[in-house]
Amino acid sequence: MTSTKRRFCCIISAGLLLICLTSPNRWLPGNKAQLLTTVRAAEHPIQFQGGPNGQLRKLLQERYEVLRVAVGLLNQQYSAGQVGILEIRDAIIEMLHAEADLSSTNTERIKIYEKLVIILLQQDKPLAEAVNAGRVTQMEFLRARASTLQAQIQLEKLKFPQETFQ
Repeated sequence: MTSTKRRFCCIISAGLLLICLTSPNRWLPGNKAQLLTTVRAAEHPIQFQGGPNGQLRKLLQERYEVLRVAVGLLNQQYSAGQVGILEIRDAIIEMLHAEADLSSTNTERIKIYEKLVIILLQQDKPLAEAVNAGRVTQMEFLRARASTLQAQIQLEKLKFPQETFQ
């Protein structure tokens, strides 16, 4: 789909969404549905999933800190040749997902996923070379490549609401 067609579709979608959000909710019994704008829901997902929760935030922060320390230790072990790049890769992915969970806005999450995608893409080339050298199996490489693609997909999904409503 060309850029012009895509933008046109986004504008039409946004218009339809606005019509749906502003029209009376006759199709909902008792009109009990709470409608949130997509933009605000995307900007503050934690708040819209049950309100601000101090305990949840504390747990998310602790999880991130534990994973950050684990990545640091794995980097030291990798430098000493004690662990492989795939172990570090999995830990980095998990740590950055935890960091994204802590983010309060979609814009912050986009920056984190952009960082994750860059790291994973940089690691894909040495992993492909490791397959050719016999240090990494084809299956391990395919799993790693799938995680790179998953991060790219998540990044594009995060970007979509912003492109639609800007």
